[in-house]
Amino acid sequence: MIASFFAKLAEVLSSIWGWFITVAFAAVNFYAGYKLAFVSVGVLIMIDMVLGIWAAIKQGKYARSELMRDTVSKVVIYGLALVALIHIERLCGDTYFGVNICAALICATEFWSVSGNALIINPNLHFFKLMRPALIGEIARKLHRSEDEVRETLEKGEQLIK
Repeated sequence: MIASFFAKLAEVLSSIWGWFITVAFAAVNFYAGYKLAFVSVGVLIMIDMVLGIWAAIKQGKYARSELMRDTVSKVVIYGLALVALIHIERLCGDTYFGVNICAALICATEFWSVSGNALIINPNLHFFKLMRPALIGEIARKLHRSEDEVRETLEKGEQLIK
């Protein structure tokens, strides 16, 4: 039985694809406990991308490749930050605390952006109305307008995009 295992292992590791699959499974196994952190960050990045494209279309802009570049850079940078923290935590005893805090902060940042896009798309959404005073700067930045102009428009109950 053990001889059979080693024979199969030798067969797998005799090709480049065997090595590739072995390394891929080892990496997946190493990061498997952090699935929720990676999935949460990924989902919020995708939601922000979709709402960002929708807001751009609503503004009469076309969805540029710049939006996709921003999304790809977020995925890479946030992913690398999480990977670095995972390695630091593994050296310190596998607490999951730092990675979960970092993922929560990234998710909060993305949710802030999602909220700004949601209010650009529909400024009368009740849930986001509660956050509207805090999101004035985010909305102004996304619309390339002054905060006072955005505040006035929202106070009048008008659409941000005409």
